[in-house]
Amino acid sequence: MTTSILAKKSLLIVFTYAPAGLGHLRVTDALYHGLPTGVTPVLLGAQDTSVGVIHRIMSIHPILRRIMEWAQRGTPENVFTYFYRRQLRANTKLLYQQMVTILSQRLEVPTTVLIIATHFGLAHQLAAIKERLSKTLKITMILVVQVTDDSPQRMWYVDGADVIFVPSELTKQELSRYATQAGLPPVTFAVAPYPVSPLLSKPLTESERAYRLRQSDGKSQSAIHVTVPISGAAVGTDFMRDLMDELFARSHRFIFHVICKSAPFTEIFVKEMSERPYVKLLVSTHGREVVSQHELLYRRVCIGFEITKPSEQAFKALLPTSSVGGSILLFSQPVGRQEYDNLAFLTRHKLIPNAREQQKLFQRINEESSKPVTFKDETKKWRGLLLPNDPKDAAHFFIRCLTKGVFTSMLTHNEWNKQTIDNDEVRSDGVHIFWKKVEEIVASDKSG
Repeated sequence: MTTSILAKKSLLIVFTYAPAGLGHLRVTDALYHGLPTGVTPVLLGAQDTSVGVIHRIMSIHPILRRIMEWAQRGTPENVFTYFYRRQLRANTKLLYQQMVTILSQRLEVPTTVLIIATHFGLAHQLAAIKERLSKTLKITMILVVQVTDDSPQRMWYVDGADVIFVPSELTKQELSRYATQAGLPPVTFAVAPYPVSPLLSKPLTESERAYRLRQSDGKSQSAIHVTVPISGAAVGTDFMRDLMDELFARSHRFIFHVICKSAPFTEIFVKEMSERPYVKLLVSTHGREVVSQHELLYRRVCIGFEITKPSEQAFKALLPTSSVGGSILLFSQPVGRQEYDNLAFLTRHKLIPNAREQQKLFQRINEESSKPVTFKDETKKWRGLLLPNDPKDAAHFFIRCLTKGVFTSMLTHNEWNKQTIDNDEVRSDGVHIFWKKVEEIVASDKSG
């Protein structure tokens, strides 16, 4: 049996994370679960907690949110990127000391350090000190960046990285175009499927598939299990609360599994949820535990639906409905450029309906006829739907899709259960592809 180059004792793998949302933690966790047996990576966290505070304030405050979205495109984004990039690369003293400490404490000193960055902040700082660390410690430094949304935001162009993984050719082209305009050094890109946890890609048993199908049937009496992951910034908790209340008022089949981080700004929401008998709470004090609890829930309970923001959770759409993580996804309205971009990715690949199809769906499900709506052709690739902005309208939409057979059609006719693997953007084995390409990079560096 050939041993993976990633398992060599001379190689140290370092994952980085920052206290800003849960997206990069989900990706880190997914990549971690794809490592060969016996590989023990090191986790390096950013010490600047202000990143998380700013992320939350900009996400929930209406005026600041508009400013954030304005600053994420065009000239404002270029200006912001220029100064923020400079600020990050100029403040690397603490990170340099952390890296030196990590390496000096190893019983067996590595000759190669492979850094996996799933947040652009630490990625820029590591790129700035990469050569210095390499020369001082006489080691080979390899920096791999994984973009955690299909969004070509300028900050994700990290010159100095050995490779930047992006979920689509479109994002690669946009970032390359920006680098040329800004006069930045070239970087190698790898277009690879978004890395979804291998734990969620495991196939359902026949009985579990049948149970998921019963949950989508408006005439069934089976309980409907719905996961409601709350974002790291706790955006949209009022919408989620009101939507759950509305749905349960219309049907007592619903059981909601709310996954949330324990923090001062979620305290009231958690208390409210604990008082609802139809809500099962999973609360953790650390972001990594929240991510783990979410995955464990899917393995423990056959989940039929997930109500979520169109952030990194959107990429569960790459999983077939016959897999553990293949629940039907119901997206709340987007917040921030990256969520609009993620929805655009899903629309391009027909994983959700486009605007015309969505309007047609609204009209068809609201027809007075009691007959089911036949959507075999339209739903054959749909893995999710965008909910109306008002929680009462969203609940009505959910129930009508349930009673009109739309969800059953999405599960029954879904082509992702037998998809041909000919598109590098929509495969569900992104983690495997990531590590295969990284192995090639490490082998190339070692031989060179």
